[in-house]
Amino acid sequence: MIGVVLTSCVYDNYSSPSIQFSGRIVYQGEPVCVKSSSGHDVNNANVYFNLFEPGWQKTNMPIRVVVNQDGSFSSLLFSANYQMVIPVGVGPFIASSDTANISITGKKAMDIEVTPYYMVRNPNYSMSGGNVTATFKIEKIITDARAQDIQAVYLYINRLLTTDDSNNIAFSEIDAGSISDMNNITMHAQMPDLSTLGLGISTNQKTVFVRIGVQINNVNNMLFSPVEEITIN
Repeated sequence: MIGVVLTSCVYDNYSSPSIQFSGRIVYQGEPVCVKSSSGHDVNNANVYFNLFEPGWQKTNMPIRVVVNQDGSFSSLLFSANYQMVIPVGVGPFIASSDTANISITGKKAMDIEVTPYYMVRNPNYSMSGGNVTATFKIEKIITDARAQDIQAVYLYINRLLTTDDSNNIAFSEIDAGSISDMNNITMHAQMPDLSTLGLGISTNQKTVFVRIGVQINNVNNMLFSPVEEITIN
């Protein structure tokens, strides 16, 4: 997924970019999950980084690479040397370096290591009578002067894979002050009757998708656990 705006017809004679650059945003090899950008214009993506091609006419016009909800990204590029810039304040993490040089000469897969403020650990979900129960831990990763406190934690339910604060059919919330033990958190959320939602949803749907969201003070983007699918009962 790329966002390139060409302002002159001089580029019309160039072929389209065709080299795949893909990877994940990770912490110690584990994907850092974020809010989905599905359905959003690339220029309004929730979490992203920019690629610049020094020396080319569009030096000041970045290629915006969107980070998906599972921490993955993919973009089609030209063969060239690029400067990757992770904007400060984008994402629930701090990058080890906000700028790096990347050479694209063929298909390239690369993970980008970052340090998240927190990570959701060992999420486990169950459903009984339409009530979803989640148990999990939250590990504080950044503990130095850059640390930020948790504002609230959410449990989201959706009928589709895209699940977050903008895409859900039900959720529950607890504020940080109500959490006595970050190593032993339990949350509940009641799933609505799908037939009452008026969205053309089949009442024969057998599964829903769930995930945990963590809202962090002074951080624009929420941190999430991976999306998981559970059986309706």
